[in-house]
Amino acid sequence: MTPRRILLFLLLWFVPMAAHAQAGDTLTLGTWKFHRGDNAGWAARGLDDRAWQRIRGGVEWEAEIGAYDGFGWYRREVALPEAIAHGPVGIHFGSVGDAFEVFWNGVRIGGSGGMPPEFVEGVQPILFWVPDSVMARARDGRHVVAVRVFNEYAYGGLISPVRVGRYDVMAARHSPRSVVIGGLVSFFLAIGVYHLAFFLRRRGARENLWFTVVCACVSVYGATYADPVQALVMPVINPYRLGVLALLAGAPFFLKLVNELFGLRGGRRQWMVILAFAASWGAALVLPLGLLSDFNTVLDAGMALGLLVMVARAWRASPRGTPHGRTLLVGTAAFSATLTYDVLSEYSVVPVAHLLPGTPSAFWLGYLVFVLCVGLATAGRWAVTEITALTDPMTELSRRHVLEDALRREAQRLRRTGGSLALVLIDLDHFKRINDTHGHGVGDQVLARVGRLIRSSARNLDLPARFGGEEFAVLLYDTDLAGALSFADRFRATLAEMRVPVPGGTVGVTASLGVAVGADLVDADALVAAADQALYRAKGSGRDRLVSITMHDGARGDDFVVTR
Repeated sequence: MTPRRILLFLLLWFVPMAAHAQAGDTLTLGTWKFHRGDNAGWAARGLDDRAWQRIRGGVEWEAEIGAYDGFGWYRREVALPEAIAHGPVGIHFGSVGDAFEVFWNGVRIGGSGGMPPEFVEGVQPILFWVPDSVMARARDGRHVVAVRVFNEYAYGGLISPVRVGRYDVMAARHSPRSVVIGGLVSFFLAIGVYHLAFFLRRRGARENLWFTVVCACVSVYGATYADPVQALVMPVINPYRLGVLALLAGAPFFLKLVNELFGLRGGRRQWMVILAFAASWGAALVLPLGLLSDFNTVLDAGMALGLLVMVARAWRASPRGTPHGRTLLVGTAAFSATLTYDVLSEYSVVPVAHLLPGTPSAFWLGYLVFVLCVGLATAGRWAVTEITALTDPMTELSRRHVLEDALRREAQRLRRTGGSLALVLIDLDHFKRINDTHGHGVGDQVLARVGRLIRSSARNLDLPARFGGEEFAVLLYDTDLAGALSFADRFRATLAEMRVPVPGGTVGVTASLGVAVGADLVDADALVAAADQALYRAKGSGRDRLVSITMHDGARGDDFVVTR
């Protein structure tokens, strides 16, 4: 999957989800009147609020009034359509920063969190029922909604849209935020578990271990956005603090992961960065929430800058042959760009990203792209590693241990079912002379050409392999002596015609071949020993020879057949 297809997949995934989040027959309260400060009389039905500032709902108030922590009041009139007004009425709040109370027609109908001096965040999206007695206080069918908000850090105000509708209909619906966040967290955890299992089987693959830790930390961070988790951890630790601690804990492992993937050297600088993150983790553990929010802005800026530096280093390393470097570079750059965007939104340079319901952050999209790219890259690296372990890169033939394993399996099968099996060993004659005369580059060309010739001469079901140095082997399945000799003669004739260009002319090569054929109770080790002995006889008879031997009932026969 190319990086372009990854981005297309994400767009196809997010667009329907966003459409689902916007769908419905509820009334969205878009524009409000706003006033800083706190006054109990501001909830009154007949308050003159014409001098109040108009701001949008559904965005943090920092985007409208600038940086501000403290009390703020929202007010607006609401005229309900008949489809809503003649049923039980409810008002739904998503993300609010941080604690709030709701007044309808001057009457308090509910709230979430706790106001100072006993401040507690209101963490869960919540639906309030508007009593009929409160609805009856409307004038000319117009209602007044007032919201008292206290913000101590980060984003303040009515961050998510406020909706009014029939209480029973809205209660039957579920906010997609927890479902979406839960799905992402589950996905990241599953990816982490997979990479951990891979590391446990191959302890040398340290990038899989680092990726596991990063996925675990990001999953903890993501879980703090889920309403049930927020309610669960709130008595012990503020979810915001827990999320910051999780990201700081994962940052050093992310650094080691990128260095490992791109083959970058960490050295003293890496350890200095890790120590800085450790100190930051300790500070995040004890700082008050207000200071932690300011500190986190600095941390985000530092992490974004660090990611940009890592992308630049990776860009320089990738052209030098880093496996799957382009895919990894796309993922790292996407994660860096989204984190940088979030940092800029902290300073109101760009609008806050609302890619997921109730989650004002571009982080998720960037990290999802990064996870997919790392998954593709590590899978590709694993495939290359496996292919390299099984295949000789120069000749593109199987390695010796692959042929030996296949030979043992086939010998066991023949003991049960009967049949015959042939092994052909091929040794290039005087190959050292080619290296000494024309250089190892020409010698490598000869080996590669011989490998292609063996592959083209063998059947698709046969198994050709490089046995070592200039020695090759071909395992011929269900083949008797006549079939093995036919293959060997055909290969010798074609090899004799093969010429490899060298400065000033061409060079050719001949080969000595040993063929062993076993039937029924063939023994794998004995078959290899017989073919090796036949090859020894061929080389001792003047080279460029074909010597065959037949085994009977697992034992070697006494007769060798020598042919030119």
